[in-house]
Amino acid sequence: DKVSQNLHAELALRAVARARRNVGSFEAGLEELKAFLTDAGIAPEAYSLHDGSGLARLNLVTPAAVVQLLRFMWGSPQRQQWLGLLPVGAVDGTLSSRFGESPAAGRIHAKTGSLSHVSALSGYIERQDGKWVAFSILVNNYNARSAEVRGVMDRICNLILE
Repeated sequence: DKVSQNLHAELALRAVARARRNVGSFEAGLEELKAFLTDAGIAPEAYSLHDGSGLARLNLVTPAAVVQLLRFMWGSPQRQQWLGLLPVGAVDGTLSSRFGESPAAGRIHAKTGSLSHVSALSGYIERQDGKWVAFSILVNNYNARSAEVRGVMDRICNLILE
């Protein structure tokens, strides 16, 4: 996830299906994903998935569902591996050029997402007091420049940091 590769996400969905069901299909992968989300406490009405990468325009998810997933993973035995997948603000991956001149540098561990008129940032913020906050900012159907929207999202993260 440090460098976003949509094809890898599509293939990972099928690889999970192959490993768990011995059938490497999209449909089997989607069923595995839905079972995992149920285990994480996320209700089926909180999302609608139509591919493995998130690029399909019919994909929908609520910010609350994303935060629920983040909280679930925070409490899992795989927490460190999960955190290790996420780009770090001003350090690497898709966040290497964001948060550089702010107190959030090195404190944001998050995944980005973007399509035309859609921008997302979801992950964790390590606050000054050492506490971690899960967050999800999903913006869609906007007419501003993408850089402006990302700027607002980054300012929100800096406010959460305080």
